Amino acid sequence: MARWPRGVRALTAAVTAAALTLPGGMAAASAPAAGSRPPACRGPAPECVREARRALEAVRDELRCDHRAPFPAIYVRLQESLEAAVAGSGGFEEPSWLAGDLNTGFLSLYFDAYEADRAGRPVPEAWRAAFDAARRSDVNAGQDVLLGANAHIQRDLPHVIAALGLTRPDGGSRKPDYDRFQAVLDRAHGPAVQDVARHYDPLVALADDRRNPLAGRTAGELLRSWREQAWEHARQLAGAPDQRARDRVARRIETNAGRWAGLLGTVRVPGYRAVRDTYCRSRGTRDGLPSASGAAGR
Repeated sequence: MARWPRGVRALTAAVTAAALTLPGGMAAASAPAAGSRPPACRGPAPECVREARRALEAVRDELRCDHRAPFPAIYVRLQESLEAAVAGSGGFEEPSWLAGDLNTGFLSLYFDAYEADRAGRPVPEAWRAAFDAARRSDVNAGQDVLLGANAHIQRDLPHVIAALGLTRPDGGSRKPDYDRFQAVLDRAHGPAVQDVARHYDPLVALADDRRNPLAGRTAGELLRSWREQAWEHARQLAGAPDQRARDRVARRIETNAGRWAGLLGTVRVPGYRAVRDTYCRSRGTRDGLPSASGAAGR
């Protein structure tokens, strides 16, 4: 598969949580050991975002019509929105943390899960549900995106926030910048939906906020609630007095994300995989790459 650009890829190799098996056989990643921190993004924040976008574009284009492709496709749009925010004033108090360390460390966990799944290694339950649905289920592309977003936000994000720290070096809370990021997500919604509808699944056009303003507000509220829960879980991880307490929080994180994954993958329309595959192949090319079957890759 395509690799991260050199500077970002170096962070991926060192990212946050180590794998362990929780009681009951659930494969999961624990929060990092007390006092450990992911490495910082070494370049200017805008360049970190550009490198992240290029890495996601490479995976998106490699996957072509594979049903895992819509998630990196919408993630590309998010990076574009973040890049624009950082290039402008953005209103962020600590852009190097938000667009550099947090964005890079967060994205690296998606790459960790994606590469582990491709290699046949265990992945957390929520990611397993997302990848399995993309491989086999008759879900629509919107569900594929939400399954990936659930695993990434509700499962991955608390670990990254806790590892980086919830406060700035001067002692101020990072929560205001974290909350301001919601505007970046909101701006990315329209372009992301339009991209997925154009290339992967026409049904997703129903969520286009140009025609259905309620869809954008509903998506924004869902992501806002997930991100609030992620921050709270990160606070619990960071405040846990010992490893046993941290493991209990990690279990709650895994259980919550796993339950959401079960809910999001419930609705299926028999035969819709073939509909999506035919539609995607009919769209021709993206950036010169020929379309391929939705069954491509592991």
